[in-house]
Amino acid sequence: MPVSEDLIRTAWSRDREPVAQLVTITSAAEPEPIRATDWPEGITTGGVEYPFFPFSLSWAGRGKDDPFGGGKLTISNVDGRIEEACDAAPEPPAIDLAIVRVASPDYVEKALVDARIPSVSGDSGEVRAVIRPRDFALEPCVARVYGPATTPGLL
Repeated sequence: MPVSEDLIRTAWSRDREPVAQLVTITSAAEPEPIRATDWPEGITTGGVEYPFFPFSLSWAGRGKDDPFGGGKLTISNVDGRIEEACDAAPEPPAIDLAIVRVASPDYVEKALVDARIPSVSGDSGEVRAVIRPRDFALEPCVARVYGPATTPGLL
C-alpha cells in the first residue's frame, strides 16, 4: 500500500503535519473491538471513533531466529477491558495497527493487519502486549519450494 503524496511532502517539509497511530484489538472474549489512538483529542476515521489512550509501540529487529520481527505495545490501562479481553480469549487476540494523517483521517497511510497478541502482562497502570505479525513461512505458497523438479513449467 503506497503512502499518499501529501504524507511524502510533509515528511520532507519543515512543518511536519501531525499523524495519528490507531490500534484495534479484536478478541473472542469481547463483543466489540477495543480501539485506541495516540492522538490527544481522539480521532474518527471511516465513521469509527478511536478514543485517546496513551500508548507506545516498539519493534525488535529481524533476526535468523525471528525473521518477521515482533513488537511490543505498552498502553495505559485506562480501560480494564484490554487486559481482560487478552486473558479471557481462547485464542490470541488480533491487532490491527494503522497510521493516518490527522488532516485526512479517512485515508490509512500504512497498516499492519491481523497480527496476533500471544502474551500480555500488566498492572493497574499499564498493559504490555507482545505483537507477532503473520508468519509467512507457514503460508502454502511460501512454504513450498518451486523448482524444476516440482514445477517443470518454470523452465
